Amino acid sequence: MRKRIYWSFLVLILTSALILSVSLSLVFHNAAREQEFAAVREHAVLMADLFGGGVTGDFHFSDYYNITTEITRITIIAPDGAVLLDSRAAAGLMENHAERPEIIQALQTGTGESLRYSSTLWKEMYYYAVRLDDGNVLRVSRAVGGLADVFAVILPIVAALTILVPAIASLVARRLTERIIAPLENIDLDSDNSEIYEELKPYAAKIERQRQDIKDKLVALSQRAETIEAITGNMKEGLILIDKHATVLMANNSARELIGENIEEKNIMHIYRDDDFHNAVRQSLTGENAEMRVERGDRVFNAFFSPVNSGASANGAVILFHDVTERYRAEKQRREFSANVSHELKTPLTTISALSEMIDNGMVKDDDVKSFAARISEQAGRLLLLIDDIIRLSEFDEGVVKKEDTVFDVWDLAETVVGSFQGNAANVEIKLTGERLVIAANHRMIDELLYNLIDNGIKYNRDGGCVTIKLSRKEAGLLRISVSDTGIGIPPQHRERVFERFYRVDMSRSKKTGGTGLGLSIVKHIAEYYNGSVELQSTEEGTTVTCFLSCITGTL
Repeated sequence: MRKRIYWSFLVLILTSALILSVSLSLVFHNAAREQEFAAVREHAVLMADLFGGGVTGDFHFSDYYNITTEITRITIIAPDGAVLLDSRAAAGLMENHAERPEIIQALQTGTGESLRYSSTLWKEMYYYAVRLDDGNVLRVSRAVGGLADVFAVILPIVAALTILVPAIASLVARRLTERIIAPLENIDLDSDNSEIYEELKPYAAKIERQRQDIKDKLVALSQRAETIEAITGNMKEGLILIDKHATVLMANNSARELIGENIEEKNIMHIYRDDDFHNAVRQSLTGENAEMRVERGDRVFNAFFSPVNSGASANGAVILFHDVTERYRAEKQRREFSANVSHELKTPLTTISALSEMIDNGMVKDDDVKSFAARISEQAGRLLLLIDDIIRLSEFDEGVVKKEDTVFDVWDLAETVVGSFQGNAANVEIKLTGERLVIAANHRMIDELLYNLIDNGIKYNRDGGCVTIKLSRKEAGLLRISVSDTGIGIPPQHRERVFERFYRVDMSRSKKTGGTGLGLSIVKHIAEYYNGSVELQSTEEGTTVTCFLSCITGTL
């Protein structure tokens, strides 16, 4: 804009200077010609006065040299057009002038004039004629200067102006441009713009409204972007947006944790190298949905690939990783549980069936029937215990367990449970320590919790070992039940799984010691039922299982 204004002013000034120069030249030219015309007319009148008495035969122009000039030509013409005298040439040799306009006009009105180009002199001539008293015509002529002559006179001035005017024009154009541009450059949309051009104030107001509108939209976009960032950033699901070339445009925190940090602007095919994953990405970029299971470390995800369409073609895709680790583990545990239940039920039922069939077929001596019946009763008891534990776990899973809380002394209950093991503890000593605490809980659940913990402590102990039960308060309302043994301990790789259903660290030892494999799982469910938790610590010198239950009401 600045250059356009500058060049516009410069061209305007130079054009104006050129037009002014031409106009002045024309004016000067016309003024000079008029002066020459006037001089010729004055000269003609003067000569007419001198020849007022007529012209004699012995007349010579040299007698009047003092009043003639070399640039002025005097001719005396008879009424019939014949040239009588001429100051430049012999009269007898000159052609008849009867048809000359100035002669015709002078004979008719007394004076006449004309301006015409002389082909003999190659100049423009001005003729002025005056009729004398004797009827002859006196004509005075002179060559007048042309426009070129005028330009030749003023050429030095024009040359000087040619150098000076562009410099001045450039300076003036630059100053004018700066003065015009300055108010535009100094527009401050945050002020009242009182110093700008009046014509620009509506545009400034419109720009201010548009600026405010853009500002409001930017704020709205920023807030929306922050909202989207907050939503996607806190999503548990991994979210990745890719373009049509499979380049990552955006990834949230969960996706970065899953795939890797700094994955933006990188090709997802290079980051995650898996043939099935690549096929799913290609499928989504062709406009079709895809789904697959992705395993990363110990986590399992369902990956959904959805195309982002623009018209008939896909411009990119959205990849969503949904963490199904817990559901996958639950399904796996359910399958394992079903398999384990089938196995655990099948073992006593097989034994019962085999023993019963032997008795029924008379294959057992009368003296052995009693021992076979005892084994059948033992396996039936084991089967009933297993079914009862499965039912208990099912009740916890379905959330249909009734609290049926009562207030009782947990120390008395622990003594009763310890007493039930006195005849079956073999060479293992059982100790009860801690303090008496009154709790409000389901008596049967706490009994079952204590029984399972003490039973495990005895089964996996050493000969001459010890099981210690400690009752204490962790904090207000939180009961701590700690059962420690001096047994064989639990290897580190098994410690997190011992609370799973039917999970056994040593299958051979479990067969010898019996049990359903559901004891610790029931303990964990009871602790969680009372808003508590279970902790396990184990070394080669023994294991300690500590349960925390929110059920204390007081002390004795």
